[in-house]
Amino acid sequence: MTAMMSGAAPFAATRLKLAARLAGLAALCMIAAGCVTGDDSRPSNQTTGTIVGAALGGTVGGLAFGSVGGVVGGTLVGALAGNLVGRALDEQERRRLAEATQRAYASDTDEATVYTVEPTKSSSSSSAPPPTVVAAKPVGPRTARPDGGTCRPIELTATKNGQTTRETTTFCQAAGSNELKPVSV
Repeated sequence: MTAMMSGAAPFAATRLKLAARLAGLAALCMIAAGCVTGDDSRPSNQTTGTIVGAALGGTVGGLAFGSVGGVVGGTLVGALAGNLVGRALDEQERRRLAEATQRAYASDTDEATVYTVEPTKSSSSSSAPPPTVVAAKPVGPRTARPDGGTCRPIELTATKNGQTTRETTTFCQAAGSNELKPVSV
């Protein structure tokens, strides 16, 4: 019994160190967010996407791998994915892409879920910008993880103002949860 308890202490200490590193990383990201703003003195979509992606990626990477390398790798992957999405998409477009991702993850086929999002802001020019098209398509089967969760690679596509951005991200869902978390690009 004593041997089991002594083994639990290093595990708890490791988790505590990991949590402290994640908290420091989150604080650093928040400080960085104040430095990059859009035209309205608020953080730009790209900055917000990078920060949120980095925080989620670092957390998932740290928990998945239980190491500093997992936190760093997850942070970099999450920041890249968040940057790509945040660079091009506004709130409504990101929401529709998240909905498409949920549908693609749950789909029994490899068909893409596609949404067309009409522009919400009026422009000063005589012609309105074209609608944005977002899509999510499963590119592989769901795979089971040892912890009871599942993962699935999803191809995310966004076409806005004539530019198409495409990336493949693996999303995981914990057992008993409906929340998807990106884990790789």
